[in-house]
Amino acid sequence: MKSPIKIIFRSFVKPFYRENAGILAFLFTVMFCIVNKVDGAGVIEYHYSLILGMLKSNIFLVLVFLAWFVYARKCAAFVTGVIRKPEYTFLHILNCLTKSKRTKLFFFVECFLLLPVLLYASFILVVGLQKHFYFPALSVIIYLFLLCVTAAKFHVHLLDDTHKGQGSIRPLVSLWLKLPASYYLLFVRFITIKQKMIWIGIKTFTCGTLYLIARNNTINDYDISFPFLFFNFGILSNGIVVYRIREFEDSYIGFYRGLPVSNLKRFLQYACVYLILLIPECITVCLLVPVHLQYADAIYFILSGYSLLLLMNSITFIEDFCMKQYLKILMLLFSVQFFFILTVGFAFLAFFFFFLAIFFFIKRYYKFERIL
Repeated sequence: MKSPIKIIFRSFVKPFYRENAGILAFLFTVMFCIVNKVDGAGVIEYHYSLILGMLKSNIFLVLVFLAWFVYARKCAAFVTGVIRKPEYTFLHILNCLTKSKRTKLFFFVECFLLLPVLLYASFILVVGLQKHFYFPALSVIIYLFLLCVTAAKFHVHLLDDTHKGQGSIRPLVSLWLKLPASYYLLFVRFITIKQKMIWIGIKTFTCGTLYLIARNNTINDYDISFPFLFFNFGILSNGIVVYRIREFEDSYIGFYRGLPVSNLKRFLQYACVYLILLIPECITVCLLVPVHLQYADAIYFILSGYSLLLLMNSITFIEDFCMKQYLKILMLLFSVQFFFILTVGFAFLAFFFFFLAIFFFIKRYYKFERIL
């Protein structure tokens, strides 16, 4: 059994973490290094209070489950992609094993891919048992077990028939493809068809975190800086989607840059794309006013998030950054945001980012060249 374990570990686990190391490091840095203190509490106290919130609130726990599902879906999609690659046809040698052994092997794969979630879930279980939240703790165990088992059984079935289900187009996708092909809609289609799980996960985190944190604001105890910090981190997470959009554009519709279209129209097309992608955050902010968010702060939230999306898009034209370099730039932007929060405030941040987005776009759009 040792040889099959080595095969699947080198085929699935190592490539997955190598490919997603930058994103995982980014999330770890934000959750455990940047968030050093919350209302005078250290990082341990912060996560302890966060876990208590999960165990006490069913809505919060469901949102966490949804985020875990999105991550598990990403892991399952990665394994599926590997199995369907021609260079990995040697994996069919595993079919000589019994079905139960293959299920155990893929269960091993799913557990290793979900290791970040499982480690954090172990802390949730400890806190749940200490505070006698037995039902939420049990639901965490059952839910994660079902995620791993379901994915393992699916991949065992897929390994038996790698072509099963290929070529079918869902009715909603087919209808979506028949809509008018405006340039900005090409990007929206790309996100909804090819990057939908990443997009849903980011929106779940951003909107869920903003709503759960901001709803604690009252007239007597009103603090906007902490919800704003997490909201903008969620917007920064959209940088992954921005980067994928730019890859798609350069790979398939790069010819558009040679067409006689004004700079203003080009910029407005990108502005339409990111305005559409920002709709869930806008709805969440509107739900929080005027009880938990003042109208002026709600406007600053939306403007700051929108300007940040446009700036992240314009930065991709400065140079042909790899994902790791791009994530470093996003960390720098997060530091700039933190500085503005402590000094001049949200309004100046939004105008500053709008100015930089327009400036970089005008200066670099026609000079950008992708390195092949």
